[in-house]
Amino acid sequence: METLWERAQHNVLITAHGGYNSGIMTFNSIIGFEAAVHAGADIVELDVMRSAEGKLYVFHPGTEKKMLGKDCDLCGMTNAQIEQQRIAENGLPIPSLDEVFEVLKGRCYINTDKAYSCFPELVQCIRKHDMADQIILKGEVKNTWIYDATEELAPDIAFLAVSYETDTALQICAGRKIHYVGIEVVFDKDDAPVTDPAYIEMMHKNKKLLWVNPILFSLSRPLVGGHDDNASMLGDPDHGWGWLVDRGYDILQTDWVTDCITYLKATERYYR
Repeated sequence: METLWERAQHNVLITAHGGYNSGIMTFNSIIGFEAAVHAGADIVELDVMRSAEGKLYVFHPGTEKKMLGKDCDLCGMTNAQIEQQRIAENGLPIPSLDEVFEVLKGRCYINTDKAYSCFPELVQCIRKHDMADQIILKGEVKNTWIYDATEELAPDIAFLAVSYETDTALQICAGRKIHYVGIEVVFDKDDAPVTDPAYIEMMHKNKKLLWVNPILFSLSRPLVGGHDDNASMLGDPDHGWGWLVDRGYDILQTDWVTDCITYLKATERYYR
């Protein structure tokens, strides 16, 4: 596959948050991932958890009540117990990471999230499926141990640092054997250092990508100020997705893949 940087020279990269979530296509489901790819997503974001026996599954820990309709702890269950569970909305089983990797192999980039507690097993699974060129790892700047683990176990796999308001990742990654491809930035005001056009230009001159999250979990927790999915879907996409692309960001993670791509194409912002 092309490198992320090469792919980003063709078009703004769109990440499907948890796949496609609509109707019975739920977060972290194989049908949701299939739909996201067909909708044009360049990247699929998914959550990884480990069973009590060490097997990896695609599920967001802590959402058992919402997704399964009952209080339980999947991470404390055996493989057999997990495989008996069903998603409340569609009756589908919880997919293993092995299954999802085989479905998506060669079709899109994959960002693996929530995998800090099972990082060695994650890298082993990536190697088993020969998919190192498709995977995007991430780590918050404050969690320096993930940089150590990446340097030791996955120096060849694309790595995005996660930073809030100000970028300190360049200092941390300097001199490390990490395939540092860019940064995921989080900000709540337009004058944050990571929104400075000069900073964005500097990153691009160094062939580093910038990922932003217009997804909105809570009104009290903005990830891109007010330039989010809500603004975009409720009548002002120029202030939402359009502002982010005009600013120079390369990767947008959204819950509205089709609408985002349609808007960017219609306003001649999609292709580069």
